[in-house]
Amino acid sequence: MQVTIDGPAGVGKTSVGRKVARRFSLLFIQSGQLYRALAYGRINDLDLESLSLRSRGKTEPELSIGGEKVREELTTEVIGEKASKLAKEEGIRNLVNEIIVDFAGDRDVLVEGRDIGTEVLTEAEVKIYLTASAEERARRRKKQMKTDRTLEEIEAGIKKRDNRDQTRKLAPLEPAEDAIIIDTTSLSEREVVERVSGIITDHEIREK
Repeated sequence: MQVTIDGPAGVGKTSVGRKVARRFSLLFIQSGQLYRALAYGRINDLDLESLSLRSRGKTEPELSIGGEKVREELTTEVIGEKASKLAKEEGIRNLVNEIIVDFAGDRDVLVEGRDIGTEVLTEAEVKIYLTASAEERARRRKKQMKTDRTLEEIEAGIKKRDNRDQTRKLAPLEPAEDAIIIDTTSLSEREVVERVSGIITDHEIREK
């Protein structure tokens, strides 16, 4: 089974996707991490074509670039901003999409991002689109991040990112036509996990 979870920045795709993937024994892929790895590679003058995903028998595949395993190095705001700008480059998007499609193959995967259901795994059996107000997403980010930035500053950044993602000519952020949209503004993470899990379970039942 292949599941996609798309949505704007700060909506909870990663935390929800990780929990759902574990529940259904799906390999969990964060497309954003591939863009961050490429940003890290460009900043450090590494060969971007060396980016790779490898399954090591874990829920989440191992990500490397230039022969270097990367994880914690990708969490900085500098890397995040660079990754967002790189995502507008057609060659970069094609590279990331190709890696995800090749890795997914006939595996059981859950991939989260911003255009997975519309551009990458277009034949996925289950497509989810999570959304929430910019104000609520800012509150969640503020809670997660160790930062001196005000809630207003974080919200402004989220709105700027939304506008960039939604108005770019290449694969703009939008729900797939066959995606199930869940507004998470007033929902807890647990409630979102249960709703997504219910949708997947319903699909499995129908397919039996």
